[in-house]
Amino acid sequence: MGTLQDSSLWINDMIAGETELSEVSCVFPPDMLAQVANDIVEGRIEGKIVGWYHSHPGLGLFLSQTDMQTHMQFCQFSPYAVSLVAEPRVQEFGIWIFENGAGVVQLPSSYIHII
Repeated sequence: MGTLQDSSLWINDMIAGETELSEVSCVFPPDMLAQVANDIVEGRIEGKIVGWYHSHPGLGLFLSQTDMQTHMQFCQFSPYAVSLVAEPRVQEFGIWIFENGAGVVQLPSSYIHII
């Protein structure tokens, strides 16, 4: 959850969703996303949906083809949507955005500020 202010995307909250899991995938149910969107409209949640996050334990930082498709679905909520992938085993993360003409690209760490 976040807002766009002064040409910067501020991410100030997250909503953990119940997921459908297997050994190689994790699915965020569409009805959960619909509920979050409804809670925003009804005023129960502040901010806007600005992206999603998940982890790749022991696999590294990357977006799979499925992750890229998911990222593009989040662009319906914001043209500035981000995908965050955490690699908990090495305590690292990466953030991806959609860039016109280039597709989904990883943000350089110099663009990311944690406050």
